[in-house]
Amino acid sequence: MPQQDDFPNRAIVGWSESDMLPLESTWQGILITGSPQGGKSSCSGKQIAHGLLKVPETGGLVLTAKAEETQNWIRYAKECGREKDLVVFNAESGHCFDFLHYEWTRPGRGAGDLESIIDFFSTLVSLGRKDAGQSHDPFWERGNEQLMRNVIKLLDLAGERISISNIDRVIKSLPTRPDEYEEEAWQKNSYCAQLIASIRARQDTLTPDQWSDLDFATQYIFRKWPAFDERPRSSLEMTWSGMADKFLFNPFNRLFCSGKCSFTPEMTTHEGKIVICDFPMLEYGHETGRTINVALKLTFQRAWLRRKLADSPNPVFLWQDEMQYFVTRRDNFFQQTCRGSRVAVVCLTQNILNLAEELGEAQPGSKTKSFLGNLGIKIFHQQNDTETCNYAADQIGRTYRYLDNFNAGSSGDNHSHASVGGSRQLAHIVEPIEFTRLLKPDSRNPYAQAIVYQSGKAFNATKTAQNPAGNNYLSVLFSRNEE
Repeated sequence: MPQQDDFPNRAIVGWSESDMLPLESTWQGILITGSPQGGKSSCSGKQIAHGLLKVPETGGLVLTAKAEETQNWIRYAKECGREKDLVVFNAESGHCFDFLHYEWTRPGRGAGDLESIIDFFSTLVSLGRKDAGQSHDPFWERGNEQLMRNVIKLLDLAGERISISNIDRVIKSLPTRPDEYEEEAWQKNSYCAQLIASIRARQDTLTPDQWSDLDFATQYIFRKWPAFDERPRSSLEMTWSGMADKFLFNPFNRLFCSGKCSFTPEMTTHEGKIVICDFPMLEYGHETGRTINVALKLTFQRAWLRRKLADSPNPVFLWQDEMQYFVTRRDNFFQQTCRGSRVAVVCLTQNILNLAEELGEAQPGSKTKSFLGNLGIKIFHQQNDTETCNYAADQIGRTYRYLDNFNAGSSGDNHSHASVGGSRQLAHIVEPIEFTRLLKPDSRNPYAQAIVYQSGKAFNATKTAQNPAGNNYLSVLFSRNEE
């Protein structure tokens, strides 16, 4: 088994002849931005992907927004001798992954934890909501959590499998009128009623805690849920259905609700497997493709943070091209903590406005900048967005320098005067306009120019007698050809 100190000094990419990107630095997180056809995926992204794959112990999860992403990674794996480590998960692959079953039965502490499942579903339900600031009403989030908590607890007490289809059956069979639970028709036909009856039939086998849980669940089901006004109750039902309905029909029911997992996150950390979530949004629809990709992402993120490096020191990566589509409210926390778990998060997007929009901000604000601040390496390709240009320039920083000024004038008797001077002002080290001038690849030129920033470290190539400390940025040419 590899030891914990076997990996940090392995180089992934060469920034210059004297500067390399070590594997350890990728655990800080990488952001790659650039305008369309600017080379972020085909040049710098490709080289970093190759570097990660060339470490044979490295596993990972690849999310897909575009249809060509899967074929790109299959080609990368072949070029790096890692084809045997690929797990391509799609509707025809024969693989299945019941993420709810995995979370409920996984090894280790916290397996079967109700609140963990509630948080998982709440994150999925919240996808696509653009709640800026504190303007959203917490009633809906708390209402959905309460509904799922009571339904899942009821299934657990009844010994039924915790699955999306069973949760859906219970929700659709809840009483909708006060005292309906006492009616014979409801007791006979309702799946919820059948579960409660089966639990009460084995009352003697329940622990005091289980009996207490049943009491609270039935109070919610018999009294609180029917007492809701029809409109908010219907809205809560529709919020659940909007996320869950897609998993009730095949092939998604077979793939995600079978109670089986043909692969697990542990295969990435213990066996170096690279899982490709081959459900691209452009083929499966925005919401469906996004939900599937994010469900796998959440499951793998949780598993990676739980693992013990002493048992499995292998590094892993999370690859997100068009990452704005996969961002969740949990990503900032994950990025703050994943470095200690040896996870390299690689995020590619055209500009930071894409991310801000998905986080509910009209302009890049605290949510956007907080997340970006936790990515230690930033690669800026040619850029058309002024917000991203300004952000890149601000990231590199400012310094004092003398700026020339010239004044000329004349008085009434044809007396003219001129003056030349200078003033010391704080200015960008790299002006925002420079990011609009970076070289883009085309049919004749395979190179994409980028300005690379790395947190807390100067590039050796920028150190001179006049500047012994060096700079925190470097202009780099990335080729889309294998070199």
